[in-house]
Amino acid sequence: MDQVQLRLPEHVDGRNVLVVPRDTDVAALASAWFPSTSWARSPVAADSAAPRPMTGARFRGMVAEAPPSTAPGVLELAPGTTLEGPTALDVADAREAGLGARDVDLYALDSTDGSGVHVVYGWMSAAARRVGGSIVPVDRSRLVTPDPGAAIDLTLWSPLALTAQDALPLVRPAMSGARVGAPTQSESGVLAVTATFEYDGEITVRLARSNQIPVVLPTLEASAYGPWAYRVTWEPPDPDQLHSETPSQLHLIARSRVQSSVARIAAALWRGAGGTVVDSGGFVVTPGELSDKATAAR
Repeated sequence: MDQVQLRLPEHVDGRNVLVVPRDTDVAALASAWFPSTSWARSPVAADSAAPRPMTGARFRGMVAEAPPSTAPGVLELAPGTTLEGPTALDVADAREAGLGARDVDLYALDSTDGSGVHVVYGWMSAAARRVGGSIVPVDRSRLVTPDPGAAIDLTLWSPLALTAQDALPLVRPAMSGARVGAPTQSESGVLAVTATFEYDGEITVRLARSNQIPVVLPTLEASAYGPWAYRVTWEPPDPDQLHSETPSQLHLIARSRVQSSVARIAAALWRGAGGTVVDSGGFVVTPGELSDKATAAR
């Protein structure tokens, strides 16, 4: 990975920093992994600062308002683990800091829980991937930007279990361009159907009851989800590419072609069984997001 020179504000020195697009709801992202997330100190935004005089003869007697500023808050993820932010950087400041040319918010991590910090790092990576953000490690040696397109798999959590006879007519139209196999059912009760694409690998839909649900679901109304997991997963032609930091161009092309199919399958199941769709990062995918993904050109 190329070395970059990062110059973040001094008050976030000595800490790992999550960088997200301006006005991202980080508390909502955090609650998907940490149910007890709350503001120990809320951010304070100043609508305007005290007027300051404008200098020069032509401005005599006139005043101008200083630009608004924000006092960072403290978001508690778990006991001993907090994020301080947001620290807002505009386009010019973000570019100078080495973060790209866009308005961003910074959240600095503080953690005294050594045993759980790996979970927090996992969340930071998933959150950055979810919103197109980045992570700046404490040593400021690089800008880590998880690939947003890598989170392709989706799972519908529904109170209703469809039979193979009901599910297959729903998902088959969404598998256009693929060879669809006959549904199979394992001894443990897992129902599965696989669509094989000529060049782009396979998409498999598996239905099974699960007692291990994503952390985010209990934050919703009980009627909004259920124990039946419809997992829509993609296996590329070269599965090793899924874990590569620099996947091949062929992998990226295949991924771009199947991601809308994955979304269409999940959307079809959602319309038929109801429930809530969660992505592979543990975040809720709203019906509007699902529609956008499903209608993207294949």
